[in-house]
Amino acid sequence: MQSLKTGKVQIYAPDGAQQEPDADDRQLLELAEAYEEKDYHCQITVRKNWTVMYQLAESRVNLIEWLELEPGAEVLELGAGCGTITSALIKKGLRVTCQEERLAYCKVNALRHSQDPITIYALPLDQCLKMQERKYDVIFALELPASEEGTRQLIGTLSGLLKPHGFLVLAVKNKFGLKYWAGNPQMDTHKYFAGLENAGVRMHSKSSLSKLLRENGLDFQEFYYPYPDERFARDIYSDRYLPKKGDLNYNIVNYEGDRLLLFDEQKVFDSILEEGQFPFFANAYLCLASAKERTAQEASYTRYASDRSREHAVRTQIVEESVRKQAIYVQGTAHIAHILQAYERLREQYADTDLTFNKCAAGCDAQGNKYAQFERLHGQALQEQIGQAAALGQMQKIFDILRRMMQYIRSGGAGVPFTRTDDFTAVFGQDADEAVLRQTICSPVCDIDLILENIIVDADGKWNVIDYEWTFFFPVPQNFIIYRTLFFLNHENPDREELSMERLLEFAEIPAQEAAVYARMEEAFQRYVTGGLVPYREMVNRMERRFFNVVQLKADYDRIAAQNELLKGKGIWKAVRKIKKKLTGDKE
Repeated sequence: MQSLKTGKVQIYAPDGAQQEPDADDRQLLELAEAYEEKDYHCQITVRKNWTVMYQLAESRVNLIEWLELEPGAEVLELGAGCGTITSALIKKGLRVTCQEERLAYCKVNALRHSQDPITIYALPLDQCLKMQERKYDVIFALELPASEEGTRQLIGTLSGLLKPHGFLVLAVKNKFGLKYWAGNPQMDTHKYFAGLENAGVRMHSKSSLSKLLRENGLDFQEFYYPYPDERFARDIYSDRYLPKKGDLNYNIVNYEGDRLLLFDEQKVFDSILEEGQFPFFANAYLCLASAKERTAQEASYTRYASDRSREHAVRTQIVEESVRKQAIYVQGTAHIAHILQAYERLREQYADTDLTFNKCAAGCDAQGNKYAQFERLHGQALQEQIGQAAALGQMQKIFDILRRMMQYIRSGGAGVPFTRTDDFTAVFGQDADEAVLRQTICSPVCDIDLILENIIVDADGKWNVIDYEWTFFFPVPQNFIIYRTLFFLNHENPDREELSMERLLEFAEIPAQEAAVYARMEEAFQRYVTGGLVPYREMVNRMERRFFNVVQLKADYDRIAAQNELLKGKGIWKAVRKIKKKLTGDKE
């Protein structure tokens, strides 16, 4: 056994371990040596390499970052890879031991965390355990074996490594996940429907995993549903907070390769939600399992807005009857403080209307990190109301809602003329046409995200604004807020002529020239939010991954077949054969 040291990190590897690094390994080692973690995002989008993205993308930690873990707890992380999850565990103040068989990955992990006293075993799990006699508070196994017997053996081993109140954190690809029905190949075999058909791989369902855990004395289980899947989770749902219609709209995430597209996953998910079957068809599970009941109560729902600059990346959680918005990185603390100011300024500006802004107060977690806390309001979002009206063809109801919304926007506080400020330019860019903007009426305090999904209608019919994160304290055209509302409404209903952008702008009395300025402002705003970084959701296109729409392919085939039949009917194929024979010298 050889011992390797990198800073404070200790690596144990087999004697003579000479795993030759491949091209991906070399890229990863180069990145770890030359760049800090904050620079990984940019490098990932430039290099367009799936392995690099999977091993280093910071949004990988969304799967477990939200868990409440006791500082100082002893943690074992299996399959630690290049240490992205390790980073999140270290930041929580945990004492971390890692196991990862690939030596190159262990070296990357050590380079990333050279200032942290962690131990890494570049060994199979059984050899790792022979070198230590220790029990753990928490064990992370975020990639289970692709066989039922392998998982049974692993869980049996891990359950014996837990302290009396310890627990496992397991991530599972659901064999019945909708993505696999819809045309994503199974990741291990790269075959379509392999998990569904038990063809060369035995993936796990919620019930089969739960049964294996109970067989090993882990009777207390909490299941969560990472969406779109366990790799780069944006949302973490639970049985206490399940998605609503329209929520599951982020489904083209085939970063690792091409896929088929058999149906519209969002529409099918909406049907599944209507039937109450989401837990069965969720793409992945995160399970917390223990022999004794845990007293800690995790958030019932978490959403990550991590495809942003570090100054703006936030985590939103529902904890009991409150909603918390917290910075993911220390650079975002000023952004959270700004939300608290926005509440006071907006409440004052809209005091003469009956539009209500959900009360915001400052809070602080166990580690001393501040967050903005809101009351959890119950009701129906305007987006949902309009979606139902659109499905029933109730266009008048939709335009009544929009008319009321525009009235609020245009009557909130005294309108002021447009004045370009440095802050305006920083957010909305230099390209906004000055001549057009000077003809607009502005609000001095402007919540540009006053859109349909951010307004809840309560039982009394009162409109409540639940999120005002993007509020600015300089003049912004009121029509820009309206434009954004209409833009997102059109995006949700692209096939409805009544809700075409042209008709919506005409209804709002926003001229095309003015709307063009707002389109450029929106593009600049998105760059401001991301800090110029390419969002990871764009990596499917950057890596030139394809999806094949089977319905469209069938239609194309039928069209070509019909054209061929038409050509045959006109005797063209007979003429073609004659020409061919003449060219090749064949006799008739």
